[in-house]
Amino acid sequence: MEDRDYLIGRAILELTHAIRKKNNACLKAVGLTGVQTKSLLYLVDSKRKDLTINGLKEYLGISHQATQGIAKRMADKGVITLEKSPRDGREKIIAPTEKGVRLRQQLGGSAVGIGEYILSGISEEEKKIFYEILLKALSNVEQRDRL
Repeated sequence: MEDRDYLIGRAILELTHAIRKKNNACLKAVGLTGVQTKSLLYLVDSKRKDLTINGLKEYLGISHQATQGIAKRMADKGVITLEKSPRDGREKIIAPTEKGVRLRQQLGGSAVGIGEYILSGISEEEKKIFYEILLKALSNVEQRDRL
């Protein structure tokens, strides 16, 4: 049993590495990092006009300083704007630019594309079982993280 667990663990790590490598190549083509892409997807898809550095920080689950750095680099690339909040001058409102919205559209199917890439040749029944197992594995990881 332990040998099988080890082999499954190794296969998960190899799959993760392959996905990350493919994803990074796609992101490099548009000039964004993974966390910048995640931020852009959140900002564009939320369609809210009052998103702030603090809101992005909460979404990403990282420090305020790290979020500020990410936002600054994204603003430097022209994919978001940063403006002082009219309610609190210490807070910055983040909004995607037209360039950011276009990039979001360009990235639109990247998760779908990776899913199709990974799941080609796998039956619908196998996909259903695989998805259920992935959810259980993710739940296991999240429960361990809370301990």
